[in-house]
Amino acid sequence: MTFGIDAYAAYLPAYALNDNRLDATQPARPGGPTKSVAAFDEDTVTMSVTALRHLAVSGPLLLATTNAPYEAKTAATIVHEALGLAPEHTVVDLRGHRSGASALDLALRTGATAVLADIRTTRPGAPDELAQGDAAAAFVGGSGTAAVLLARAAHTTELLERWRLPGERHDRVWDERFTAEILVEAATHAVRRALTEAGLDAVDHVVVSSSNARAAAVIRKALKGSGTDAAVERATGFTGAAHPGLLLAATLDEAASGQTVLLVSATEGADAFVFRVGDGVRRARGGASVRDQLAARQPLTYGRYLRWRGLLDVQGPARPAAQAPASPPMHRRAGWKYRLEGSECGACGQVTTPPGRVCASCGIAGDGSAKVSLRDRSARVVSVTRDHLTTMPEPDVAVVVVDFDGGGRLAGYATDVPPGDVTVGMPVTPTFRRLWSTEGIHNYFWKLVPERHPHGE
Repeated sequence: MTFGIDAYAAYLPAYALNDNRLDATQPARPGGPTKSVAAFDEDTVTMSVTALRHLAVSGPLLLATTNAPYEAKTAATIVHEALGLAPEHTVVDLRGHRSGASALDLALRTGATAVLADIRTTRPGAPDELAQGDAAAAFVGGSGTAAVLLARAAHTTELLERWRLPGERHDRVWDERFTAEILVEAATHAVRRALTEAGLDAVDHVVVSSSNARAAAVIRKALKGSGTDAAVERATGFTGAAHPGLLLAATLDEAASGQTVLLVSATEGADAFVFRVGDGVRRARGGASVRDQLAARQPLTYGRYLRWRGLLDVQGPARPAAQAPASPPMHRRAGWKYRLEGSECGACGQVTTPPGRVCASCGIAGDGSAKVSLRDRSARVVSVTRDHLTTMPEPDVAVVVVDFDGGGRLAGYATDVPPGDVTVGMPVTPTFRRLWSTEGIHNYFWKLVPERHPHGE
């Protein structure tokens, strides 16, 4: 029996940061790295939903991250609800820097679905601030339509290299000069065993992910990699638990059928995977390629980034904070809140949103309506206004009313687009985002992004 990847998708946020100078009069660092930045209304849950929306989820759902929105609550259940998966689906959170490779391994060998997502922050001005980025990648395990797993090997080492205490926001990092050699040694053992098991002396593509940049460079050089994976990393930063998945997705985007791929993840030891690219690799990708998403990103200023992450305390409008949602109504209205479900009238066929017992079009009440999800439908803006008193970390946002193809109307926020660029008639599609967080509760719902959005919608 063969194991491998049947489908995959990657998600890169719409923003990139390449300048973290607090003093703009100082010269910019030439040729420095670029950081992939999740928007203020994104987190690892919303990025996971975006990546997985392009795939047919099968088996248990595994969510790997170092930065979950809740500490003691399972984040994968929110993803499960937003995707509308059956209650029989098992969901599991995996935590830690090595969790991405572990989730991928479990998905490959059990037919599960793994989504790897992370948001990376450092203290402002940290030496590696621009080298830590945000991303998500998802993989559906199976018989290997996209890539067949030829071999897999692991080498575990207890190493205090990158860690974070409960309640802290930023990783603590030991000097990478003192931990790189240990990670390189672990990777060497894992790679040797994996290549021996696969019966190969060399591969067509080498992909190296490591929480230690010095170790990654040494491993790439030793394996004679082309540097394509390093180029992607310089454009995104190290994306934590998502990084081995992001680099693997970028490689599968370009690899030809029959070629071999060695994926090495060196974090708290090392994991090595050897794949042979399948005939169905082009059909297996969901959403836009990593290359296209990189090319379509918007530049972000450092001040705006600091506001988004709450690293710069800025006086907002004199307006009360939004009320926190309560658990019982969130549960009762889960279909509307998480899956954007409306009720389709059995008499006239029109869609009422939010769903109700009485049709908003013909006024007929009864049980003849059916639930329909609008999250995958296109819509057009019919009204737009600017909110300058928002409690979000933005000076103003666009509030829109949209009509969906096939019926249904939604009033909501536009996102990933400058408010002044939103116009009546603009085609948009829904995206799952965080509205706000109040009293320790994250309020998730659907916003609108321009249609044919290059970042996976």
